[in-house]
Amino acid sequence: MEIYWFTGRSLHDLCSTTQISLAMELTNRNHNVTVINPDVKGTHESYPWNHQGIISNARRGFQSRTLGKRMVKWFQTVDISSNSVVMIDWRVANLLIPFCKKRMIPWMIVDRSPPANKGLLATLQWPSWKKSWKQVRNSERGHGCVVSKMHQQFVQRKIGVSKSSITILQAGVNLERFHSKQKFPVRTIVYHGKLDKNRGVLALPMLLRKMKSAGFISRMMLIGTGDCLKQLQTMARENEDLEVHSEIEQEKLAEILAQCHVGLLPMPERNVWTLASPLKRSEYAASGMLVLGIDHAGHRFNDHQELRWMKLVQQHDFHHEGTNWLGNMDEDTMAVLGAEARAYAEKNLPWSHTVDALEQAIMSVRDKY
Repeated sequence: MEIYWFTGRSLHDLCSTTQISLAMELTNRNHNVTVINPDVKGTHESYPWNHQGIISNARRGFQSRTLGKRMVKWFQTVDISSNSVVMIDWRVANLLIPFCKKRMIPWMIVDRSPPANKGLLATLQWPSWKKSWKQVRNSERGHGCVVSKMHQQFVQRKIGVSKSSITILQAGVNLERFHSKQKFPVRTIVYHGKLDKNRGVLALPMLLRKMKSAGFISRMMLIGTGDCLKQLQTMARENEDLEVHSEIEQEKLAEILAQCHVGLLPMPERNVWTLASPLKRSEYAASGMLVLGIDHAGHRFNDHQELRWMKLVQQHDFHHEGTNWLGNMDEDTMAVLGAEARAYAEKNLPWSHTVDALEQAIMSVRDKY
């Protein structure tokens, strides 16, 4: 099948893991995938899909509309086969969907997250998000993909899209890249991702201090970039047990995670996080780590209460409960639970499971035409 994926996201940063993994798995299943995005033409040559780079030089907040116009202009020159389906990032959907409808091309939107930004950018993005999902609601053939059950329910509640028109694509993990190995000699707690204030990362060094005060030897690694990076680096200079690293490539990150004991999910209970399906959760499990996090829907697996290797607590209890849980656990128990986490990832979290759902949605959309 010919699959055209229009997205406003670059595939050259850590936030592109999902898109890369899904596109890779689709090509492995013999679909002919073309990615159309803002990356410079020729920069996807190491990937197995076709690529069309479309650059937008517009000001922030207006980039998606400009990009959408240029994508439509390019698409008008393409000879579309009858065995084609178009996947469209909601950020560029509002011009591309009408074009697809006019040409009778099967389409579906891909929503990895509603607008997360506050202020002017959010004001500009929310109408676009709503309009794209309304086009799904108002079309007998419309379909969209989200990342979690809570995300699905949010779209249903806000826009009135039927449940049958929404497919859930849970975050998976590359089980070959993310693996478990001999752990560091000192118990190591890790967070990787955006080091932004709104993610609760500034509270993480306090967990390390609480554990040290309770007499538990451990160290902490924080990996990423964001508006708290410099502040956290300052804290690290004053605490030899705290390491802060800026963004690193996936292969090196996977090797570090493989040797850590505990992964952290500090994101607070806000819409942007409760609707999510965080990649790091899957990567922690695949790396044979225990997981400690804030208790809300975005951090829970469906069967999270049965998972001995996962501890989710109320935000105000995070430091106290985390210290007690980790501090009172011996190394043998931690190793057993880490092995259970890896086994869970192998059974439930490979990207192939996610692409099974995506492929079914693609076939369903195509069959409506």
